[in-house]
Amino acid sequence: MGKYDQIMKILAILGGIITLIDAIGSFFGFSFSSGYWGYSYVWPIIAIILGILVILMVVQPGKPLPFTPIVLLIMGILILIFGSWLGGVLVLIAGILGYLK
Repeated sequence: MGKYDQIMKILAILGGIITLIDAIGSFFGFSFSSGYWGYSYVWPIIAIILGILVILMVVQPGKPLPFTPIVLLIMGILILIFGSWLGGVLVLIAGILGYLK
């Protein structure tokens, strides 16, 4: 266990929850990143899947994906592309903290 593991878990869960809120809200016209989604419903659906994967990664480590810094970095980049800016940045920070052990 590294000294930043608890902070990594909190940041990853917050990033996943914010991504879910942003993606689900985009269906109803509410989004933290307004205008980012365009008219496509594919990007919010991908963002919902990514948000759920990040939360499951923390709750059940190793089940859908391993809870490692490299996976957090990849998920953070994917959330930045397909989901919310704030959620992606939080997951990226969690991944960076994993390398500071």
